[in-house]
Amino acid sequence: MNADWFFALIEIKLCQKSIFFRIMPKIDKVSWGKIRIDGQKYHQVLIIDNQVIERDKARLKKLLGTDHLIGEWEKGELLSNQPEVILIASGWSGILKVDKKFRDEIKTKGVELKIVLTPRIVKEYHQLVKEGKRINTLIHTTC
Repeated sequence: MNADWFFALIEIKLCQKSIFFRIMPKIDKVSWGKIRIDGQKYHQVLIIDNQVIERDKARLKKLLGTDHLIGEWEKGELLSNQPEVILIASGWSGILKVDKKFRDEIKTKGVELKIVLTPRIVKEYHQLVKEGKRINTLIHTTC
């Protein structure tokens, strides 16, 4: 059975009311340093609602000295659009760190935080989409 049905925008008219299902990008494949989403190749990404944004590795390195941390602008993006879940792929060996202050802010807003190793991101992301969760995601594809 093809499970791509939940990645399309569908409008159902029932009793003169429209019900909309959200468009969510489909993660095709992840490998070391690369990710393919809806057929497009990226390196490291944020998926905010239905938008895919390449992480600004140069900016991260300039401001934080590494891309193994989450930039303040990325934290703002992850908290935008009232997500139910923030899903973070922390790398192949979990090197990307989520600081305590950000964890506390997520908790204060009543948002669930899920951190998984990058090899598990495809399955975890698609499960949350299938469940109809509003999710924002950060995917770190190395370390």
